[in-house]
Amino acid sequence: MIRPDLQIKLKLNLNLLLKNQVEVLLYPAQELEQILKEEQESNPFIEEVVVSPKVREFFEDRRTPEVAHRPSSLEVLMRNVRSELEGVDLKIAEDLISSTDERGFFVGNVKEIADRFGVSADYVEDIREFVARLEPVGVCSRDVKEFIRIQLEDLYPEDRELLSFVDDLVEGREVPLWVREKINHLRRYPLGGEEAPYRVAKVDAVIDLDDGDLVGYLYEDFIDIKVSPRYMDMISRAKGQAREFLKEYLERCNLFRKILNIRRENLRRILDEIIEVQGDFLKGEGSLRTLQVKDMAEKIGVSESTVSRLINSKYVKTPQGTYPFRFFFVREAAGGMSQEELMRRIKEIIQREDPSKPLSDEEIASILQRQGFKVARRTVAKYRDLMGIPSSRERRRF
Repeated sequence: MIRPDLQIKLKLNLNLLLKNQVEVLLYPAQELEQILKEEQESNPFIEEVVVSPKVREFFEDRRTPEVAHRPSSLEVLMRNVRSELEGVDLKIAEDLISSTDERGFFVGNVKEIADRFGVSADYVEDIREFVARLEPVGVCSRDVKEFIRIQLEDLYPEDRELLSFVDDLVEGREVPLWVREKINHLRRYPLGGEEAPYRVAKVDAVIDLDDGDLVGYLYEDFIDIKVSPRYMDMISRAKGQAREFLKEYLERCNLFRKILNIRRENLRRILDEIIEVQGDFLKGEGSLRTLQVKDMAEKIGVSESTVSRLINSKYVKTPQGTYPFRFFFVREAAGGMSQEELMRRIKEIIQREDPSKPLSDEEIASILQRQGFKVARRTVAKYRDLMGIPSSRERRRF
C-alpha cells in the first residue's frame, strides 16, 4: 500500500519534473547530490543514492583553491571590449563602463555621453546594449529587469516564453513554479559576489597530471542510483490504481537515472575537449587557446543552450588552480588565436627583437602572417597597447 502523502507529493511534482528535466543539468555537484537524496526519501524505487568514497578524495576541496589567474570581472570585460571595438566606439564603451555602480548597473546619462563624443543618443545606446552582452554578461544593464532579460536570452535562447514573465518576477507577482525554478539560477547583479565562486566546498570535475598526461574525473563517475528490487517485484504483481502510482514512481526513478547519464556523457565530452584544447595551459606550459561554446555544441552534437546549461555554475580543480568551466571558453581574437595566445605571441616576438632596431606593428603583423595567422597591423597595435608595451620608437635602445 502506497502512503497517501507520497501519492499527493507525486501528483504535485511529476509533471513539473517531466517538463523541466533538463534543468537538473544546471545544478552543481553538491546540489545534485542533495536533490537525489531528497528524491530518495519520497521515491520507494530509489533504494539508495550510492556515493563512492572517492568523492571525498577527489572532489571535496577543503583548502582555499589556488587560482593561477583570476582577473576581476571588469578586467575581463575591458579586455573583451578592446578586442571588439576601436576608435570612438571604444572610448564610448569605456565611458559607459566607468558610469556603472558597484553592482555593475549603468547609472550615467546616455545623452551627456553622446554630446561629449558628438554622436546621437541612439548610437551610444546601441554600444551600451552591445557591451551588456559581452562576457561577463550584464554589465551596463540599466536595472535588474534588463539584467534578467539579458541572462535569459543568453542561457535560454530557444525559450522565448520565459521573457514574458520578467515583469512579473521583478514586481513580485506569482509566476508558474517552472519559471521560478529557472530564474533561481540567475545572478541578481552583474558584478555581485564575483570572488565567491572560486571558494567551493565540492568541485564538479578534477583534472590531474598522471606521469605527464592529463586525466579528467567527473563527479557523476562516482555517484549512482540503486533501484529497489523489492519495489520492482511489487510493480510486476500490482494491478489497477496501485500499479499506476507505482509506474509513475518508477518513471521518476528512471528519469533521474537518465538525467544523470546525460550529465555524465556530455560533461565527459566537454571535459575531454577542454583537456585536448587547453592542455598547454593545464600543464603550466602555455596560455589558453580559442574554445567557443558554439564549437563545443557542434562537436558533441547538442545545442549551444545545452552546453551553456551544462557548464553553468560548475567548477573544475586543475593542476593550475580551481576555475569555473566557463573560464576555459575563450573567444577568438584574430587569426584563429585566442586573445591570450595572440598577446603571448606578440610579446615573444618583441622580446626577441634587436633593441637597437625594434619591430614596428606592421613588421610584427607580417611575422605573424608568415606563421599562418591573419593579423592586421591595427590588431597588433591594439594588443600591444593592452599589454602596456611601448611603441617601436619608445622601445628603441641606442
